[in-house]
Amino acid sequence: MANKVIMSSSASSTCFHTDPRIKMTFDVVNWDALSSLACKHFQVDSSHWGAQKSGGYNLIRFLHLHDSQNTTLIARVPLRDEEGLDTSIPKRIESEVATMEYVERYTNIPLPHVCHYSVDAGGDVRSPYILMTKVEGTPLASVWDDMDDEKRRIVLRQVIGVLLELWSHRFDKVGALFKRPERGGGKDPWYIESSTVLKNPTDTIECQYNLLTTSFPHAADYWLAYSNAYLRNECETRFGYKAKEYSYAHGWFMRSLVPALFDPSNDAHGHPLTHGDFHSQNIMFTDLDTHPRLSAVIDWEFSGTEYVSTFGQYPFFIVDHPWWDEDHPLRERNVRDQATFDEILFEEERTSARVGGAPLSRLISESYGVYLFQQVMQFPREMYAPLFPLLVKHVLGEYGDFSYSYFDALLENGILKKELTRFDQEAEAFLEARRVLGEEKVKMLIRLVEFKDLIAKDLERFNEGSVVREWLASVT
Repeated sequence: MANKVIMSSSASSTCFHTDPRIKMTFDVVNWDALSSLACKHFQVDSSHWGAQKSGGYNLIRFLHLHDSQNTTLIARVPLRDEEGLDTSIPKRIESEVATMEYVERYTNIPLPHVCHYSVDAGGDVRSPYILMTKVEGTPLASVWDDMDDEKRRIVLRQVIGVLLELWSHRFDKVGALFKRPERGGGKDPWYIESSTVLKNPTDTIECQYNLLTTSFPHAADYWLAYSNAYLRNECETRFGYKAKEYSYAHGWFMRSLVPALFDPSNDAHGHPLTHGDFHSQNIMFTDLDTHPRLSAVIDWEFSGTEYVSTFGQYPFFIVDHPWWDEDHPLRERNVRDQATFDEILFEEERTSARVGGAPLSRLISESYGVYLFQQVMQFPREMYAPLFPLLVKHVLGEYGDFSYSYFDALLENGILKKELTRFDQEAEAFLEARRVLGEEKVKMLIRLVEFKDLIAKDLERFNEGSVVREWLASVT
């Protein structure tokens, strides 16, 4: 199979007419200034722009230098919208460049080389950018399904090699990797900052409850805090939602799993460097017709250090998709691929030095519950809906009569009985408020604090002894 030029997953093809940010970004950037900068850096007289790609975060253009080697560079600029650039972009670029330099310097993992970059939205180019070398190869995503088992084994061995390299590089906390200017004195230039610097503040549970700015020494602490924040969020949002008691019970069930799934001792030896999007579209291979050879791992945006339990999971390209039917043909193949992965990883661990703590092979082979837990907790309800039954079945042995009875028992007679009464009262107060004040004023999915403020302003419209007045008295 012929090799293809490829770039990061954030540069996967997107139809220009579907995303107005693409034209907006293209029109803002001074492409002549960027090409002149590249020519000056490589000491060539001229160049021309080639293919253009885009994705969720970036616009990519290929720059062909007119030199004797026919050098091709990738110019990547972040997408902007009508409000401008995401304020986190400078830090995001700094961290990505630092991570790529660290990996290039201290590991044998092949990756693009950063030739030049800027975090400045002004200047001649009028945009932050990264100029990097083009890598040869085909994304594993486009060939994996058609590979025979022997070539898949060859590929998995090299993928495991990448994971073991990253696994061996540990840092004292979880976050984004940065680099200070190197000066004399022997001070380590590499350091970790909170992952919050890579994200714009949004109404997520992590940001809302400051979890990203808190340093948790191990995953058990983090997920316990996350679960508690999830439960608080359930109480504070979707006021009066009829089925809230079940989503709350689900959150309570998730929190109860933390001690069983996350062993604090696993993080005692530090947190491994982790690729931010280690999917098959970012793993490049050449020589596919003979002996597949890993040519590069690309797209290091959002990379950093992670908890051992997050790192220690199967690559997603050999994990069942939650929306697959039970008889999906790739399920059986994933079972075989995971068995091959386990076998190779165990073999590699026996012949190479490893860091302290539980071996990666054991963590990955036992990672199914952790994988399901993290997917359910981190994605919106509509996305994790297929996964929650799988997690319940994994823990309780079934998702059916017994699990339904389990949750009903928690709510009706068990530890969550008080919460059930509370949510029922809220639902009654919400319905009464809508009848009295109107549906336009009392909107669906209103937050608790918003509902409380709304009622306080129109309290005289509710009779003494009304459900709303009783509810308000119970929370003030």
